[in-house]
Amino acid sequence: MKTIGLSVLLCFCFLSRHADGQEQKYGMLAGGFETNTIYYMKDAQTGAVRPDDRFGSNNYLNLDYSWRKFSIGVLFEGYLPVLQGFSGELKDCGIVGKYVAFEDRDLKLRVGDFYEQFGSGMVFRAYEERALGLNTSMEGVRLFYSFRDKISVKGIYGRPRRFMEHAASLVRGGDVQVNIGNLFDWTQTRLAVEGSFVNRYEEYVGNRDIESNVNAHSVRLAVEHAGFSLRGEYVGKSKDPALYNFYDMKKGRGVLLEAGYARKGMGIQVNFRSLERMVFRSSREATGLEEALNYLPALTRQHTYALANLYAYATQGNGETGGQVDFYYHFRKRTALGGKYGWKLQANFSTYYYPKDGFCSIGKELLYRDVNVDVTKKWSPAWKTVFFYSLQDFNPSVWGKSGDSYHSHIVVADATYAWRNRYSLRLEGQHLWTKQHEGNWVALSAELGIAPAWSFFATDMYNYGQTDIHYYNGGLSYSRSRTRVALQYGRNRSGIQCAGGVCREMPAYTGFNLTLTSSF
Repeated sequence: MKTIGLSVLLCFCFLSRHADGQEQKYGMLAGGFETNTIYYMKDAQTGAVRPDDRFGSNNYLNLDYSWRKFSIGVLFEGYLPVLQGFSGELKDCGIVGKYVAFEDRDLKLRVGDFYEQFGSGMVFRAYEERALGLNTSMEGVRLFYSFRDKISVKGIYGRPRRFMEHAASLVRGGDVQVNIGNLFDWTQTRLAVEGSFVNRYEEYVGNRDIESNVNAHSVRLAVEHAGFSLRGEYVGKSKDPALYNFYDMKKGRGVLLEAGYARKGMGIQVNFRSLERMVFRSSREATGLEEALNYLPALTRQHTYALANLYAYATQGNGETGGQVDFYYHFRKRTALGGKYGWKLQANFSTYYYPKDGFCSIGKELLYRDVNVDVTKKWSPAWKTVFFYSLQDFNPSVWGKSGDSYHSHIVVADATYAWRNRYSLRLEGQHLWTKQHEGNWVALSAELGIAPAWSFFATDMYNYGQTDIHYYNGGLSYSRSRTRVALQYGRNRSGIQCAGGVCREMPAYTGFNLTLTSSF
């Protein structure tokens, strides 16, 4: 593998020399490099543990070369060692992705490692999320064909990635989309009927009555007309007794309904989801996020403010019922309510329960509820403010913990002042009130931006309800062209880290953090 990888890298270097300035003749080389390195320090006050060698470093290098309708690429990863909180199975260095692809208007063929998603992802999604240490790519073959944008089909066959290697299972499946609106040349209405099928084969040689094959299917309908949209998806899964569902011998199923309306300056989105035994992994003994075959993100508002995200919801794939409503309105400038500069309002409500009597039922035990609203207002060409409020109820059983639910109020005031088209100063204050868990929190931050390259920040998140601990951070970043480097130092609380609606628990750490991203 190392010999093959070195040969591929040398080939890329040769191609890049000939591609520079002669893209049409020799093709084009593109790529990117990313590193996230932490120097850990012991901190008895926060419980941060320092590893023996004091360092953790996650590194990624991808190279892609394209010529006409063909392309090839490799992904190199190095964990020297892996950052704390990520799986210890991510270790050492190696080429973990490689592919050869052909693509024209209607046909796409890829051999090697690939990413793909069927529908909303409830039956299958192979994707990457480096912030969480996730890469669930497939090694095999992916085929896509579109019949004049009216009917499209996908086919996949391969082995799921398992950390630095691959799982012992085989996954195959197909997806069909029929765009009825395009079939009849409708210009104002889109109507599509879609369906998917996925099979996971993993040989079983034990004494239990367990099938080697697990099947999952999805049926979907999508309608769009004059700003209105309606989507529905029903999924089913055959018996899948595994460690991640305590060897339950019953079938799984799920439903997702989405309705929305949007016009200039206004939008509303409503969704409902119910899941029953829909956790789906690449092998029966898998337990971590790294081996997920499907995608079940939390359908709640993804907060960017630290205290609003302190108690984040995690999807209960084996059993939940709930949904959310999201509303947005822009009060336009120079109107009676909008004033001179206008302002924006966003309101969101989400709630989830454990099912009472099975599928689509709502029980008495609340898992999560969030009612939030924020107002964004521009006061002058230089001043802009955001005011945010959230009322949350969080059941700690979501993260496998016991105890009463946490009831909290969060308020945020966020102001930005920009001048001379170069400088900007953002000040932010947050407060969380609760009588449960660790009690009250306050957070302050300041950020200075000097366009086009520099940014400086300092933050402090302080728990004065129980622990009396300050979680302070400070740092800077520099950007030039397609490269950004950032350095920070501080304390990081143990807790939940989320990306794209998927979350994982991370340990506390104190130390220096260097991140660098570059693309070409």
